[in-house]
Amino acid sequence: MFLNKIAAKKITEPMEAWDEGTESFVPGGFIGRIDLTDRFLSNFNKPLRRRMLYTEFGTAFPASRTFRHPGTGQVYLLGQTRSDALDGQPYVDLTVCHLATDDANGSSGLATLYRKAPVGPADNPGWLVEQQVAKAFADLEFRTSANEADTYEVKVENFFAFLPAHIKCEEWDFLELHGKRYRVVDTFPDSGLSGLRVDEEPDHRLDFVLHVEGEKAYNRTTHQWDLITASFNVTGVLTKYRDFALWAQDSESYFEVVIDKAHIGVRPVPSTMSLEIEGKRRIIRQVSSQPGERQYILRCQ
Repeated sequence: MFLNKIAAKKITEPMEAWDEGTESFVPGGFIGRIDLTDRFLSNFNKPLRRRMLYTEFGTAFPASRTFRHPGTGQVYLLGQTRSDALDGQPYVDLTVCHLATDDANGSSGLATLYRKAPVGPADNPGWLVEQQVAKAFADLEFRTSANEADTYEVKVENFFAFLPAHIKCEEWDFLELHGKRYRVVDTFPDSGLSGLRVDEEPDHRLDFVLHVEGEKAYNRTTHQWDLITASFNVTGVLTKYRDFALWAQDSESYFEVVIDKAHIGVRPVPSTMSLEIEGKRRIIRQVSSQPGERQYILRCQ
């Protein structure tokens, strides 16, 4: 088809591919041409970051879905590809790109993704252990700010983040960019990219020790009945903590903890189990959940 030859005449720019193994850009990625998606200036972040990449039909892209233009030094994330066709015959590919050049004073650059997960067996997963999941270029866009719960004039900044589509994120992952950490709140696809909603806040999950009372066994040495207990390390979120003075007879100290079902090896039972944190041990008085039992909410006194 003659149209593909005409289109290919202007597709002459060699691009450098991002190698995730060596964490460097290597030449010989592919041949293409970068163009703007809109000639009008916008006051929104996303239109200013988006570009259109022209390549010959069927051009193979790097597995990292990230490339750099050697002339400008700009780094782009590869998004969704469409093909222009005539009479059903495609002759050129158009791919959405997102600008993600590493800028120490900007909103984009090479980010590191961290995830905390249990490393023990299903019946005793243990405390969550942080591991590095991936390194990829990312771009952040400020969305809004929200009041921190149970605080006065404390704001939490909310952002959108965009990464290559093959980077699979989960809730409670943490994205580190330019020395700041952002907690992944939600994930969604966007124009062939991996979209995130992230909050700029630290990981406020805490490590607890769950004590489970068992049966009594007779000790032939002391000639007494000993209570057999088992202890499990669990990680959860301390949502409420109320510590009242001893003279406050009308109130009782308690705390509430939320624990994911996948992070605890036993089903919590009131009165026979207790939680310990920082040397303080409280008996579980109430256990509540929700349809599907994704989490347990424990009220301890």
